[in-house]
Amino acid sequence: MSTQTSRKRWNPGLPGLPSFRPPDESAGVHHTRERAQRRPLSIFSKPNAMRIISFLFLLSLPAETVSGQTFSPVPGPLLEQEIALELANECTIFFENPGGDTLRLRWKAIEVSHPETWVLDLCDFGLCYIGIPPAGLMNPAAGAERPYLKLIVQPGATPGAAWLGFRVWEDGNPANFSDVFFSLHTSGITSAPEPERLRVRVFPNPTAGLLFLENPAEHALSARMLDAAGREIWRGDVAPQERRPLNLSAWPAGFYFLNINGETLRVQRM
Repeated sequence: MSTQTSRKRWNPGLPGLPSFRPPDESAGVHHTRERAQRRPLSIFSKPNAMRIISFLFLLSLPAETVSGQTFSPVPGPLLEQEIALELANECTIFFENPGGDTLRLRWKAIEVSHPETWVLDLCDFGLCYIGIPPAGLMNPAAGAERPYLKLIVQPGATPGAAWLGFRVWEDGNPANFSDVFFSLHTSGITSAPEPERLRVRVFPNPTAGLLFLENPAEHALSARMLDAAGREIWRGDVAPQERRPLNLSAWPAGFYFLNINGETLRVQRM
């Protein structure tokens, strides 16, 4: 009968079985395994905990704080332009892309008001439409290219005024948007046979904080305030014969646009 020498298998620390260190040539590898077993990796270790805290902080920020607005309207969110009778007038708002990366914009009409006899068509960065469609998608713009919205306005012989508003946003990122407005009028608007508009008093302007909106009409009026990027930051109603205070103390200093009773007024916060 042959006798076999009993050999013990190397066991990396399983309970109830003997263990011993393997030959020296592989000592480095098994030392690493032993250290890994003695100090299991934990998500609560200091480096991982710091990464998790940083990630949760980014998630808690508003979307615009993390991504930021990547385009801005030029010459601004409000284009005021006098148009000529009996001509086709071009009125254009461009969108600056400071980053230079490829930018594709979508848009939708949010307000359209003009005399019935006027003919208005819209072009964007890619297509020209007959009339004012409800929404559209521009071509991608890269580098120095500037997307735009262009109105072609033909008032004919009819004096009057038009107000059109559009929301423009980055394709796939609706949180990155800007509201833009066209305030158009002919030189003969003052002699047009239209009902006289009651002027809302807005004072003091400039203001250090408190602004008053005074409504002399017999009906309530809707008002809203836009910042320099065309974003709506306040909306409210002014009751008949009311003098409504609006506190701007918490707003950054600069220019804002108040749209009320179909008119737009620039307000300065000092």
